[in-house]
Amino acid sequence: MYYKSCLIILFFASIQCLACERTFKVGVGTSWPPYVMYDGERYFGMDIEATQSIFNQAGLCINFVKLPSSARGITELEKGFIDILPSASYNEQRAKIAYFSAEYRREKMRLFTMTTMDEVKNLTQLFTKGYLFTANSGAFYGEELADILRIERFKENYFEVASLSQRMELVRRGRVDFLIEDEASGIYYKYLLGYKKLRIHPYVVHDNGIHFMLNKDAFNIEQIAQINRAISAMDKQLKIIEDKYLTKLEPLSQAHHF
Repeated sequence: MYYKSCLIILFFASIQCLACERTFKVGVGTSWPPYVMYDGERYFGMDIEATQSIFNQAGLCINFVKLPSSARGITELEKGFIDILPSASYNEQRAKIAYFSAEYRREKMRLFTMTTMDEVKNLTQLFTKGYLFTANSGAFYGEELADILRIERFKENYFEVASLSQRMELVRRGRVDFLIEDEASGIYYKYLLGYKKLRIHPYVVHDNGIHFMLNKDAFNIEQIAQINRAISAMDKQLKIIEDKYLTKLEPLSQAHHF
């Protein structure tokens, strides 16, 4: 009986070992509610939960690794220190250094301001008027902004700051005119910090799909297909996860007219 019990334990242990033949490292930066949050050593948030669910569905084992900043994510992925970077927007430059999964959610970048709510046809109009902007270092906000920042005189109007709370404080104090930020995260911090006078400008900077960036040395074609199949199969579950976090923001967004 004892011998049979040992064989059963060894059998299931071997299955678990085979299932986790490799554990992929997922890099996550500083706290970015509602997507990434920390409670001591516990990771949680919309993207944490979505990542866990997708890779579990794909049959791939993962482990979260905390990075010193979000801006370091792509560098650490390229070096091979991490294998997966969630919350990634696609562009051609990034595609040269990593594979991209299918889209697992969407992201809308907006302008938070206390200066002007005048409607404009494009972002260039605001830069031309001399307004100052702040945004997260290392983030991608779409080709329109990327093209604007290739113009030398407009670079002086754009300041990268790693901390979202510090970026919002710059807007509140009138040091800059606009914060470029993810809509959900901006609403969360706006009310967390009590910046109720901060408004969302009607112009949408960027509305795009969000993917996983995958280290080219860590993943093969079949594994990428597994991840994409998991994303497709979990469409409804991912929407439930997203709604769970976004509905918490509804009372905040309704508390003030934008």
